[in-house]
Amino acid sequence: MASLFARALDMKDRVKQAALEVSGLATHAQEPPIPELAAHALQDEQLRALYKCADAYIQQMNAMCDASTRLAEALDASVAAHPSLKAVSSDFVALQGLVNREHLALLGQMMHRKLFKPIRADIEQRKELDASIAQHKRYKADFEAYKRRAHETLEKEPAKRDTVAAELNEAQAQFDERTRLVVGEVGTAMEARSRILCKGLVAFVTIQHAFYHGSEEALSTLLDKVRTHSASAQFGGIGIVALMDQAVDDCRAVREHIAGRLPAAGTAAAVSYTHLRAHETDSY
Repeated sequence: MASLFARALDMKDRVKQAALEVSGLATHAQEPPIPELAAHALQDEQLRALYKCADAYIQQMNAMCDASTRLAEALDASVAAHPSLKAVSSDFVALQGLVNREHLALLGQMMHRKLFKPIRADIEQRKELDASIAQHKRYKADFEAYKRRAHETLEKEPAKRDTVAAELNEAQAQFDERTRLVVGEVGTAMEARSRILCKGLVAFVTIQHAFYHGSEEALSTLLDKVRTHSASAQFGGIGIVALMDQAVDDCRAVREHIAGRLPAAGTAAAVSYTHLRAHETDSY
């Protein structure tokens, strides 16, 4: 009697398993994640992080330019008793202020046009897409709940296998179609965002070059002026031109020393001032 009961239970389990396999419930207890939606979410995080980094960059560049102007003014005040140096320092202060204003204006305008404005517009335009993705998540949750109910129905009534399988196939087709539409919307949005990121990268490289190259040109003009008009000026028994040449040589020597002691570009993180000083003095 017990053997017949066990065989009956085994037969019931086999029928239920067969029904589950036909309906797809045996191997698809839960819909797998959609790669496109995961990629979209990652890209969205990256875009928002980029916006924050760009904003911090603008603030830090403003702070750097402000600090350099104040340092130039402090140096200018400290050489007031030395007319030969005073002329040079006053020109430097004026140039520093002009260059900083012009370059910060360029930097701010380009960052606004190529990064801030496009990213803000993208975030605003994506509200409808975000709503579609949220709706798809709710539909997916409903679909998963429907499959669980179908599973329970088959456990209680295996004879309804064909009906449940047909209904499940129809629900799966509807879910797949909704997924296809959302994935299409996401693909379009990601292409637009990729264009923003590519333009932003190129713009940033160009901005950096314009900023530093412009500063270099302005300072080179000032140095040429000093060499031409202050060649005979002396400070502490040493000519200004000689001091300039010595500073250039020192800068070159330090740069070569750092280049020889530090890892190659792209293989190390940002180097602190303390770290550079340690290399210069061979101490830690």
